[in-house]
Amino acid sequence: MRLFFALLVAGSLAIFASSQATSAGDAILLDFSSAHCAPCQAMKPTLAQLASNGVAIRHVDVVTEPHLAARYGIRKTPTYVVLSGGQEVARLIGQQSMPALQAALASNPSGPRIPTRATDPSFQNIAAPATRLAPLAGGTSASVSPASAISEALPTVSLAQAIEIARAATVRLRVHDGHGYGAGTGTVIDTNGEQALVLTCGHLFRENKGQGKIEVDLYVGGQTQTVAGELLDYDADTHDVALVAIRPGFQMQPVQMIHPQERVRAGQTAFSFGCDRGADPSRRDTRITGVDKYDQHLGVSNLEIAGAPIDGRSGGGLFDEAGRLIGVCNAADYEGDVGIYAGPGSVRWQLDKAGLSTIYKRAQAPQARLASLQQQAPSSGVTSSVTTNGGNASSASPRVTPSEILSAAAASTNDHEVIVIVRDRKNPAGPAQVMTLNQPSADLMQMIQQHAK
Repeated sequence: MRLFFALLVAGSLAIFASSQATSAGDAILLDFSSAHCAPCQAMKPTLAQLASNGVAIRHVDVVTEPHLAARYGIRKTPTYVVLSGGQEVARLIGQQSMPALQAALASNPSGPRIPTRATDPSFQNIAAPATRLAPLAGGTSASVSPASAISEALPTVSLAQAIEIARAATVRLRVHDGHGYGAGTGTVIDTNGEQALVLTCGHLFRENKGQGKIEVDLYVGGQTQTVAGELLDYDADTHDVALVAIRPGFQMQPVQMIHPQERVRAGQTAFSFGCDRGADPSRRDTRITGVDKYDQHLGVSNLEIAGAPIDGRSGGGLFDEAGRLIGVCNAADYEGDVGIYAGPGSVRWQLDKAGLSTIYKRAQAPQARLASLQQQAPSSGVTSSVTTNGGNASSASPRVTPSEILSAAAASTNDHEVIVIVRDRKNPAGPAQVMTLNQPSADLMQMIQQHAK
């Protein structure tokens, strides 16, 4: 199976000359359909013919993959979305002819914007994106009404503070190249006096070779403040990371970085921030699906996450459950619906290259962080101490309490799992949901300890 990757330069905000338009050869067709949609089934031979001609097609069942339908604002099936160069360039709604699909696949990324919205009531609560769309089959477009933003999921108590710090440290970048600008995202990772250091991706500066004007939007108390950025260093190829200096004019709180001794694990939960199509920063919750899967011959550090990011999220930060930065958004695999991020090793490589290794070296070591969490843990009413072998000594009773078990699990470096049973207290015999959390974090164990009865 071939993988089709797309760098996430925010082309929806860029203005390019037609000579610089992305060629149709890299176009990807997203087919949003369902098993019970008769027009969708009728389109199968046409799509099969396109695939046999080398067109990359990602089939999305809106029933089994509703998150993708929501992400792309799908309201009616079939809908065909064309992605080129990491951006949406065309959209067709309803059963289409082969020439119509071929014309959409050849769409110019710098073409006019045509707002549209399908009227299928089953998708009426999904926000419609404003994007470059191909005309509908009849030559007209449906009416569009203002779309409300898709709300973010409410975070758990232990994540709320980390999420707000990451949100406040997230900035939007506009990188000019003489023809227009590309938009991306960055994260403040350090401050020094009046200056702050923004970490972003390197491919934002590939076209202008690091010579264009950089504008950085900061978010302060619900207001947007724009300051100039200065490119310190970047790598647009192997590691795809960059450093930009700004002068915010006020004190910003940088995010913490993961310590070099700690490792990101496949399966762990994470969240990202990014400026979808140049909008204000938004959070996406995800999980790690791969560690160092790509370019192994080059020895680069990278992370794969569930859910392909869209244009504008390039350079945005990926954070672990403690709110520490673990990656930088680089690319999307739309066929596999995954995102590719520069990993901690690539970030450290860039900081070393710029002579700024002290930024990650001062990150809290695992032992010190664990001790800090234990000091913050509330008293359980029993004076106890966890021994190095996981045992427990109590001055009140030899009985091991649930709180002590949780403390031992949080302090231990061994593998643990947490089994969660969710059921109705008024109907304990009714249906229950059972979930297994492998290798729970210390933060999660602390939260459980605080709320356990």
